[in-house]
Amino acid sequence: MKKLLLLLFLTPCITFASPATLNEYISKHSSWSSSDKASLSYIASRCGILFEVISVRYKNIDDAQEIYNTSLINAVTFSRASSDIYKTRCINFDCIKVEKIASQEREKKWASIYEEEAEKNIDVYGEIIHGVIKSDFSTCISAVKPILK
Repeated sequence: MKKLLLLLFLTPCITFASPATLNEYISKHSSWSSSDKASLSYIASRCGILFEVISVRYKNIDDAQEIYNTSLINAVTFSRASSDIYKTRCINFDCIKVEKIASQEREKKWASIYEEEAEKNIDVYGEIIHGVIKSDFSTCISAVKPILK
């Protein structure tokens, strides 16, 4: 019974906790751009997920096809980079399988978070690129993309 009460008490804290922006993650993992390949793979993955969510939102809007195409290209670029990074970190096929599963779980989690945030941004601000999405979007373009080239 005590465990159930504790779970009920902690659930709202977990549920309503704001997700960390990429800037917050980067500040905690200072070697992400040089020696910390796991962090770079994680960051590139989140950028890929973010741009995938953005591209889906603009896919069927006639006057936003340039945004759709650019977002889709960015999604592919970041996702491939993340995949390549974790594949080069692994020394065998089992490691690659484990990393792929972890990446797929991360994709589900962050796609859900970004989709929810995009919906909220549209409802409140009338645009997708605002708040956490705007922060992560800027980080992906200005800090992460140049490192992947």
